[in-house]
Amino acid sequence: MTLSHRVFVTNDSLSNYIHVWYVAERLWHGHGIPLRMPVLAHGDAYAFPYAFVPWLTAALVRPLLGDWTVTLWLVGGFLGLLAAQWWAFPELRSAWWQALLLLNPMLVEAPLLGQLPFIWATAMLFLAVAAWRRDAPRVAALLAGASQATHPAVMLPIVGPLVLARLWWEPHRARLLVAYAASLVIAAPAVALVLASPAVEDTSTRVLLGNFFGTVSLRAIAVAGPFIALALQRTPLARAPLALFVVLVGLNVVLTPVRRNQYAWRALVRTPDTAARDFTNTQQFVPGATYRVLDAGDGKVSMYRMLQAGAVLDAEPFPESIRYDRFVSRAAYAAFLRHREVDYVMIFARYDAAYRTNEHHLLDEMTAPGDGCAALVTRDARFDVYQVDRARC
Repeated sequence: MTLSHRVFVTNDSLSNYIHVWYVAERLWHGHGIPLRMPVLAHGDAYAFPYAFVPWLTAALVRPLLGDWTVTLWLVGGFLGLLAAQWWAFPELRSAWWQALLLLNPMLVEAPLLGQLPFIWATAMLFLAVAAWRRDAPRVAALLAGASQATHPAVMLPIVGPLVLARLWWEPHRARLLVAYAASLVIAAPAVALVLASPAVEDTSTRVLLGNFFGTVSLRAIAVAGPFIALALQRTPLARAPLALFVVLVGLNVVLTPVRRNQYAWRALVRTPDTAARDFTNTQQFVPGATYRVLDAGDGKVSMYRMLQAGAVLDAEPFPESIRYDRFVSRAAYAAFLRHREVDYVMIFARYDAAYRTNEHHLLDEMTAPGDGCAALVTRDARFDVYQVDRARC
């Protein structure tokens, strides 16, 4: 069902479409592979804050398949992950064990949430494990480095402990440590780009650490699936695969509301929202201006459509960068708008309903007679658009 969507709209998918679209535009208009992405984060973003391999290869193909390229890369990457897992762990090739691995709840989440970089990075890691187990340390180092470079924030803290755990049984420890060190050298440029990304600067240390530990711990479960299965093979539970199957199915059902994944499951039948595209076809839309787009429930489609029409966005398409905050005062909000060089704020009614911040109220205050800090330029049943006079705010 995923492949039936030109744009698969779910929690984390649109950042892939956005970056692949931009890189393809630059590549196919003769500008080469871009480093910067000035249409995001008020001009400070990078084209590859991570995911260099999947995004670049998708950009090369995008003129042929359009947006559907990213959908194909998401599904193809997931199938590649399953194949790499199968190759890396021949002990688990029976139909029952493959079914059990596929029911790993964190693995089920990955394509539903649109986590293309993580899927590709995990596939590369399993290929590295397969290469190591087949006595190909140089290939393993290259693949492990590519895995960590594809998603440094998640894979670095997963690969490191995995290597340390392997040292307990590894007969060639020095060779393993050399290969691991080589993989870190390969990943180093990608780590530098992550640290330089505006999303890091725009996010508080507390939020960064919370997201880091929360995300890494959950994604580690997806990677740990085969290793847990190998351990289970040595227990009496290995003789009750049907019981394990039922438990995992039940766990997926229970975790759907716990993890709030209903939105992700509905992506299988969702169509992209058209509100922002409708607005970009009006005279009120100003190409080249910096917009702050505040929407909810659309999977960041509004941000993507604004970019395609020629807007610059004040943020990257991540909640931490967008900042769904309550501002302590009007002065603090005005300073925030100045810092991000915002010309227009587009705020949706469903954003107010979902996040209940005070941003819409502050914008209305700024339009009061005699103030002149902001002006309401578009009022729609779905959204309001305010023009910001930064010099007077």
